[in-house]
This record gives sequence, C-alpha cells and structure tokens, in this order.
Amino acid sequence: MKKLFSFAVLLSFAWNLILVVGVVLNMEYALPRAAGGQFETFPISIRILYVSTTFVVLYQLFIFLQILQNKPVKPTWMPKAFAYLGLLSIFMNAISRSTQEQINVIPAAIIAVAFFSASKRVSNK
Repeated sequence: MKKLFSFAVLLSFAWNLILVVGVVLNMEYALPRAAGGQFETFPISIRILYVSTTFVVLYQLFIFLQILQNKPVKPTWMPKAFAYLGLLSIFMNAISRSTQEQINVIPAAIIAVAFFSASKRVSNK
C-alpha cells in the first residue's frame, strides 16, 4: 500500500508540473484547468506567477523525495507547511468555476495527505 500511495503522490506531482508548466508556456490544454478556466490566453502576470508556482512544486517534490529516502528534512516544519498549502490548494480548486480545474482537487488532496503523514514522521525523529 505504501508503494502504491507513493506512486500516486509522484503521479500527482507530475500532473501538477505538467499543468503549471502548461500555464507558463500558455499551452491550450492548461486553459480550462487553471486560473478558473476564464482565459482564452493566459496574461503575462498569471504566467509569471506560475513560474514561481513551478519552483514551489519542484521544491515540494524534492522534499517528498527526501522523505521517501528517509533523509533528514530541513527545516523540519516544511512538510507541515506543505500539508497546509495542500489544504489551501484543495479549497481553491474546489471553488473554481471550471469543472476541469475542480478535478485538480484529487492530486492536491493526495499531496496534502502525503505531507500531513510525513510531517508526523519528520517531527518524531
């Protein structure tokens, strides 16, 4: 079960990266799945914001891989912070006007659960 869940988390990260990079590159597949699905083309300000989001997702992936390999995570509060960020992501995707963006709740929830679980292990070490 643990390997299956880890695989689901990695797939969720892959989906998130594909999506945020799609916004940065103004790809058509990302239009209904991000920023409320309200744009025919992403404004430069949204694209710049998603560049920083890309780096956050990459850092989350790095921290998750550290946890998978039982390596120390510094700072130790980072998994909990990412868990709460995941809750915010769940909420924001759930209230989206775009039903295609609402589906992003699934990977957001998987990642949030992974970080909540990891935050307990990291703080107990």
